[in-house]
Amino acid sequence: MIVRRRTWLYRLAGQTFAQMISFKQPVTASIARATLRRTVGNPSDLWGRSKSDLLSFHR
Repeated sequence: MIVRRRTWLYRLAGQTFAQMISFKQPVTASIARATLRRTVGNPSDLWGRSKSDLLSFHR
């Protein structure tokens, strides 16, 4: 099953905390990883999150 998400959390090598990247359209993990490689570097961890998952971060 291919999962597409608009919001992805990632962590670069040596980072303690995850950072967030979001897209206008839902994308697969491979597209999210390729975008991160071009912009900030190769992510060591990558998690897809749904809108309901993100609500718990803001409470």
